[in-house]
Amino acid sequence: MPTIAQHIDEIRNLDVANHPTHDIKKENWDALNYPEKDALHRAIFVNDIITLTRADVKAETDVKTKIMKVLMWGYQIPSGTPPQATFEDIANHLTELEAIFSRIQNQNLNAAQMQEVYNNMHNIQGLGKYGMATKAKLLYFFNVSFEGKKCLILDSKVANNLNRFDDFPGTKWKAVPECYSSYLSRMDELAEIHHVSSEQLEMFLFKYKE
Repeated sequence: MPTIAQHIDEIRNLDVANHPTHDIKKENWDALNYPEKDALHRAIFVNDIITLTRADVKAETDVKTKIMKVLMWGYQIPSGTPPQATFEDIANHLTELEAIFSRIQNQNLNAAQMQEVYNNMHNIQGLGKYGMATKAKLLYFFNVSFEGKKCLILDSKVANNLNRFDDFPGTKWKAVPECYSSYLSRMDELAEIHHVSSEQLEMFLFKYKE
């Protein structure tokens, strides 16, 4: 199995801030139905087709707009897997999500506080038991830390690649809350060992192909 050390030069050169999602089309996102769609889409779509980088999403100061930008950067198209109904349900809970993320952005949460966040999102389709990928994207872009470790994206691509590297032994990694704390701790350890950022490690694992 490969190791992180074998790829460290590549990882050190990754430009996380400018990691883009291209070809985000207004017409695709206009298919969603939710109360604030018109205002938010006017704010986001300066053109009919846009590109969003991680830096673009992080720089957004309006919480509801940022939530939608996280979804657009993370998924590009609001259909397929997850299906359109999932995105609509998230968008129809923007006020609830705004309250959650306004409170926790830039904060360091302990285990009890993180569980409360999970509980508050449990009944939102796509953010419940099997929605760790989207929860993790939101936690990451709102600059939340968990027990002193910076929250990172954990989706199926990252989880699958964790299982391909010798640096992540001892568990079957999945994009689930039960793995999240251990994932953040190990990523933090490896970042310190190799003098890279944990975000660079996460981006490498997201993009890695055997």
